[in-house]
Amino acid sequence: MAGYSKIYVIGGQGGVMGADGVNPIELLILVGDASRQWLEPHYFDKSIQPIGKLRVIIPAGPDQPDSLLDACIAFCPRHFSACPSLQEVESALRAAERLDFHARPGDIPAAWARLRDEARPLFAALSLWQADLVPIDRR
Repeated sequence: MAGYSKIYVIGGQGGVMGADGVNPIELLILVGDASRQWLEPHYFDKSIQPIGKLRVIIPAGPDQPDSLLDACIAFCPRHFSACPSLQEVESALRAAERLDFHARPGDIPAAWARLRDEARPLFAALSLWQADLVPIDRR
């Protein structure tokens, strides 16, 4: 069975933050589970552009420690504009629609590992929230 299991909420950036610490919401990152896990964005702030045409990331395996970092970089690169490797990665992925760390790791630019390291301090400063999706029993 395939379906969404988790949502990450990214928001409250740029010094403007609601009382809850996450508003205004910029984007959601949905985590889906099937034969492989995937992450995909849903944008509330329509000015956000992903790297290239990226619409999905498939981590090397379920719940990989860097999968949320990878998704934030790919789906909201403007938060990582200070990273020296970002431009090289954006150039390499200009036409990419997916990053598949599981089945196609050879398609991941070599600069991605550097970009991850450069992005970690910026990622740590993001306002992130997580929700696990569970069915509601209405009986």
